[in-house]
Amino acid sequence: MTEKPPQPPSRTLPVEVTRFVGRRRELNEAKRLFALTHLVTLTGVGGSGKTRMAARLARELERAFPDGICFVRLAELQDSSLLGHTVADALGLREVSRQWRIETLTEYLATRKLLLVLDNCEHVLDACATLADELLQTAPDLRILATSREPLGIAGESTLSVPPLTVPDTACSSAASLVQYDSVNLFLDRANSAVPGFQLTEANRTAVATLCHALDGLPLALELAAIRLRALSLDQIVERITDRYNLLTSGSRNAPDRQKTLWALITWSFELCSPKEQALWCRLTVFSGGIELDAAEEVCSDGHIPSSEIFDVLASLVDKSILIREDHGARVRYQLLETIRQYGQQRLHGSGELAWWRRRHRDFYADLVARTFAEWIGPEQAQRLDRLRRDHTNIRAALEYCVSEPGEEDAALRLASDLYFYWLTRGFISEGRHWLDLVLARTTNDGELKAHAHCVDANLATLQDDPETAGEQLAEANTIAERLGDRRCMAYVAQSRALAAMYADELPEAIAVFEYALEICDQVGDHIGAAFTLFLHSLAAVLHGDPVKANESHRRCQALTEPAGELWIRSYSLWAASLNAWRQGDIDLALRRAFDGLDIKWAIDDQLGIAECFEAIAWIEATRHRCERAATVLGAADTIWRAMGMSLSAIPGLHRYRAESLARARRLGERPFTSAFRAGTRMSIDEAVRFTLEKTDVEAPAREHDTASAQLTRRESEIAGLVAEGLSNREIATRLVISRRTVEAHVEHVLAKLGFTSRAQIAAWVTERDTRTEAV
Repeated sequence: MTEKPPQPPSRTLPVEVTRFVGRRRELNEAKRLFALTHLVTLTGVGGSGKTRMAARLARELERAFPDGICFVRLAELQDSSLLGHTVADALGLREVSRQWRIETLTEYLATRKLLLVLDNCEHVLDACATLADELLQTAPDLRILATSREPLGIAGESTLSVPPLTVPDTACSSAASLVQYDSVNLFLDRANSAVPGFQLTEANRTAVATLCHALDGLPLALELAAIRLRALSLDQIVERITDRYNLLTSGSRNAPDRQKTLWALITWSFELCSPKEQALWCRLTVFSGGIELDAAEEVCSDGHIPSSEIFDVLASLVDKSILIREDHGARVRYQLLETIRQYGQQRLHGSGELAWWRRRHRDFYADLVARTFAEWIGPEQAQRLDRLRRDHTNIRAALEYCVSEPGEEDAALRLASDLYFYWLTRGFISEGRHWLDLVLARTTNDGELKAHAHCVDANLATLQDDPETAGEQLAEANTIAERLGDRRCMAYVAQSRALAAMYADELPEAIAVFEYALEICDQVGDHIGAAFTLFLHSLAAVLHGDPVKANESHRRCQALTEPAGELWIRSYSLWAASLNAWRQGDIDLALRRAFDGLDIKWAIDDQLGIAECFEAIAWIEATRHRCERAATVLGAADTIWRAMGMSLSAIPGLHRYRAESLARARRLGERPFTSAFRAGTRMSIDEAVRFTLEKTDVEAPAREHDTASAQLTRRESEIAGLVAEGLSNREIATRLVISRRTVEAHVEHVLAKLGFTSRAQIAAWVTERDTRTEAV
């Protein structure tokens, strides 16, 4: 069974690569505020440590949120209209429905006890305020922690200022008296990391106190100063910082002057870098959301810094704490702190070179996307998809450049269209339409590129059950195709027309037009278009009751995709083939194909495909009268549909299959069906996939363990019943007024005594036990 890839980095809290120092009063106050309100905003100047404190606070509150913590980085978000997309992506949701922006988020969060952290809100403040207000009105157990240079300004918000760390007076009496100040402790900790063995002494106490005082206790400034100990003495650092400080400030301690202090220290750090380090620092600011080495080598190299030298210069910036190294599995990515990024980009803009390097950045990611699309049928598909996923914010930045710069219309059309399969695979349907609509509104191109973009936009509209818009887009594409007489362009239009017909339940027309599109794809050598059309033709044939055509298209699709290592289209074809075998009564073949399709969908994190495979397997199990298993898998599918804000109703034929199978599964009885269905809804996607891919009959083991109920203690039997109701360990502990660890121990005992490995098996066993008891 294929291993599931790790969760996207945006789902995790920032890694604490250095020790957290101080802030105990602020942390305690924030916890107190959360007991009174649902929204707490940490405010403060840049460099005051808002992000670091938010991450630490979230860690300390983790146990209070059984549904987890979602940390959303907003610093790189430039288009406020994409805020909803960004939050949904961080939550692991896929926004396929037209109404996803609010409805999908509110429905998903409505029943969850979750902490949502919105970091760096100030540049999208109005959008954050609107979103937070709507979410909090519909999700009673949701808590939001925001960081911003100013409050969100909505009802019910509590603000907590994150001031600079406490600083000593320069006339300190002794070294021992300094350790009560957080700024001193932070500087000493970072200084010891930079120069192992560095200690506070009576000899250097005045210099340390002067330094912390001059830097206003700003954490980022203190960390940058500590790094300088590798090259300068403490007294030299104090002398240089004091000189710069006196030039830039009047000695007051208000926010603007503190920002000047920080800016002065960053300027000093910049000036201490070599010319190549300075150049790379500035050039790296065109990246958004992270940098990988190959991208830096390609985008940032020139005659001054050859590609072969980029790594050494980049490593030097890491050593100077300008860049932060982050591990993502086998990959290393680099980040610039937002204040440092802003400084570097301001320098780049001042030099007149910003647009040039943004174009280089756009060229790299446009080429990356184009190669992914051109080589879609190939063995590196999964790795290429993962790369696009890691660089989603960089792709956004490339698209933003395309739509904001004159003369970039063709590049914009190509990039937005080449992302078609990425939009589909990752479920970013609404975002895909957002960019395509922007691009098409700005372009003067009237050729194949525009026709292709119209077709992609039409297909996405069809998937979102928006036939009116799809029809308008198709009409535009068809006009261009007829004028040009371009065969490849005609294939795009034909495939889109057929897809719209299938969604409208006009199956004979859909099949005929798919066949026309396939004929053209074969003529022009478009193997990607042919493979995708074969899958769609196979599905339409299944829905129309033509198993021969369905089998032939599946066979041809597999012949194109499997030898080349293609996964996405192949797994969809397996799903359609499983439906075909099921409708023809070949249950074993249907299950094998559905299991194979699900295994692949899981590996590439195609949540729409996972839900569709869940449905197929549940329908097959219902046909085999394995109704508890069918109900559980249907419940798991329902969780994904609800998260996406969509269902199978957009394709009438599939909707009919689901209704038939649901009716079969409900023959189990309303109570046991509901219990098993709820067990599925409580599973994570990974748990549900593992449960579904268990190719054994989960009901048979339950019968083998009929005597096991006699082996369970009264408390174990009671807890098993609560597990079957879908309660979590925490909820069971609350219900029974016992500790969570006690519940965990009881659940482990139940699993061991029954010979099970999952809570879903306990739920199925309890359901069958209760059903037999009622029958007796």
